[in-house]
Amino acid sequence: MPHWISEWILAVVTYVPALFVPEETPNFMLIRTMFGLMFITLIVYLIAMRPFRAAIASLVGGASKLIMRKR
Repeated sequence: MPHWISEWILAVVTYVPALFVPEETPNFMLIRTMFGLMFITLIVYLIAMRPFRAAIASLVGGASKLIMRKR
């Protein structure tokens, strides 16, 4: 299972930068590494914010109601 997950993550981290930069360029590894770090940061952020999910949802819900009320 961990091997399958790592293969999927590697495929995503390689595919997305390839949309912006050809894989033959010398900077492709750098861009792929930067995207991989952003991906890891996103995963860690989502795990860290999990306990505050209800509070964030109530704030977003309250803000959207406020925006809709002003229209």
